[in-house]
Amino acid sequence: MLKVLFFIETLGGGGAEKVLCDLVNHMDRTKFDITVQTLWPSERRKKLADGIRYKSVYPSRSRTNMMRMRIESALGLTYRLHMKDDYDIEAAYLEMGSTKIIASSSNKKAKKVAWVHCDLTLRAKDPECYIKQAAPIYRKFDRVACVSKGVLSSFRDMFGNKPKACVIYNTVDDAGILRGAEEPLPDDAKKRRVTAVTLGRLTQLKGYDRLLEVHKQLIDEGFEYDLWILGEGEEREKLETFVRENGLWDSVRFFGFRTNPYPFIKNADLLVCSSRFEGLSTFVTEGLILGKPIVTTDCTGMHELLGDSEYGIITQNSTEGIYKGIKRCLSQPAVLKDYERKARRRGEEFSACELTRITERFLEGIATEH
Repeated sequence: MLKVLFFIETLGGGGAEKVLCDLVNHMDRTKFDITVQTLWPSERRKKLADGIRYKSVYPSRSRTNMMRMRIESALGLTYRLHMKDDYDIEAAYLEMGSTKIIASSSNKKAKKVAWVHCDLTLRAKDPECYIKQAAPIYRKFDRVACVSKGVLSSFRDMFGNKPKACVIYNTVDDAGILRGAEEPLPDDAKKRRVTAVTLGRLTQLKGYDRLLEVHKQLIDEGFEYDLWILGEGEEREKLETFVRENGLWDSVRFFGFRTNPYPFIKNADLLVCSSRFEGLSTFVTEGLILGKPIVTTDCTGMHELLGDSEYGIITQNSTEGIYKGIKRCLSQPAVLKDYERKARRRGEEFSACELTRITERFLEGIATEH
């Protein structure tokens, strides 16, 4: 049995955190002894299946522990002080901080795997500086798992093929999504007309600022529809200020983070992804499984999910692109119906069991490499 550590800074509300839970919950625990570890205790640990160990580096997110975390991280001591088990494989399941911590592993026996969930050329503020800093870190890993072909291409452009990198698609719990969608909408969500839904962290990278600009323009043009935004993040106050100052409270709702967002997605007439960049969008994948029409910006992974706008509308990655995509759907109900049918057909191709088996074979192959 292989002992595997998956390390990620948090199990909070992000897509990578969710797909990690989906992955480990579907893995064969007669073959894999799995531990998930985070920096801080997370309520989402309750979503982990029986038999999966969960650990946190620090007991709470107090001011003292935050200071301790920064000092230990800067000195490269996090691993040595808090990760002492004898693992066969140690996986950093998110780029940046998690990768840096696992790179400092003192376990000479363990194979090291780094997951990359986004186009690092777009995430890094100064790509050239980032390459210089990150290249020595990635060279300490045996393999890199990229969640889409676009992410793989950008990683190779930045770091070459050392370490070896390949595509490992995210595991998505298709059966769980379908079950969750059968629950009714919560009492605070009343659908009254055509509704567009978006979901994700409220960060600048997700592009909700430009989505709200588009929404205001469409409302001003006389389109009558509601926009529901699910998620939490540092941009929430800024986004709510825009809604308030532009008189949009009647048509925009912020629902915060929901443990079960699928009733919202099921009841949507349209899903919108306004991201400036992605790796492989969990939200879009979930939308396909639930057979929903989708408008998304052209960012990494979208063509792998939607083809050349075959299963959903891929727009130019700009405010104008988002505007044209949503307006087309609101103006032409037949377009929504057509994409609903196509999305449902595409969604049938996502199987958690098959995607998990691919990841398991990947890990087993790494373990036997010399």
